[in-house]
Amino acid sequence: MSMIFVSPQFESLAIPALPISPDIEALDAFQDKDIRKCKRKRSEVPITPPATIDDPENARMLERAVYILSTEATALSYVTHLYQTDPTARSGLLRAVDCIAKVTEAGGKLLVCGVGKSGYIGQKIVATMKSLGIASTWLHATEAVHGDLGDIRANDALLFITFSGKTPELMTVSSHVPLNIPIIALTSHIEAAGCLLLADRPDAILLPAPIHESEESTFGVSAPTTSTTVATAVGDMLALTTADKIHQAGTGAVFRKNHPGGAIGMMKR
Repeated sequence: MSMIFVSPQFESLAIPALPISPDIEALDAFQDKDIRKCKRKRSEVPITPPATIDDPENARMLERAVYILSTEATALSYVTHLYQTDPTARSGLLRAVDCIAKVTEAGGKLLVCGVGKSGYIGQKIVATMKSLGIASTWLHATEAVHGDLGDIRANDALLFITFSGKTPELMTVSSHVPLNIPIIALTSHIEAAGCLLLADRPDAILLPAPIHESEESTFGVSAPTTSTTVATAVGDMLALTTADKIHQAGTGAVFRKNHPGGAIGMMKR
């Protein structure tokens, strides 16, 4: 039996080396063989040629991609024209800005509520509002009716985001919101009468965010795409115009103070 070499002063502690089991040797040989086999298989896999724009399939894909961008750009142009010309949209924006400014002045906050893709847009609006010095918080529609309605205070306002204007979860939340709390609805409807969410709220503020054609007719799928682009843009419009009303020429300074981190924060150093 072989011995493990140790320093002379530790010879009395030498431990006999254990023999290698035949089973372990067989396993090692099998694994080596398997690795060699995998390498051979990989070498036999044909290398995919680089994609070229001349390939018909790639050309169709690029055409589709550009069409998607063009459609979303058209949707933004459409909603821009709406806020340039439509009295309801223009009045709604002015009322919404004034409402949030008054809430902020009174020490209240804007709660933003939505579900699904609209919920993600709502969270983005909240983040933008906060960075601009506008007190705002996210209210999850499901959690709201499980205790989070307690976050609503007397001087607050609530912004619902719903393309359909009749999202069941938001309808439920709305029915439990005190009547003295101002409600703003960012929705596809261009008239309040068509928004079921506002049926029992005659004083509610409508922020239209329509699209020029349905996503299903455009892309063949009703996944929120064009509608979320428009809703995000309207949310940005609301946040920035409200900040300008509150801070006047000081909006930039407020943002820089609230955003010291990241590449944006480094720009002011």
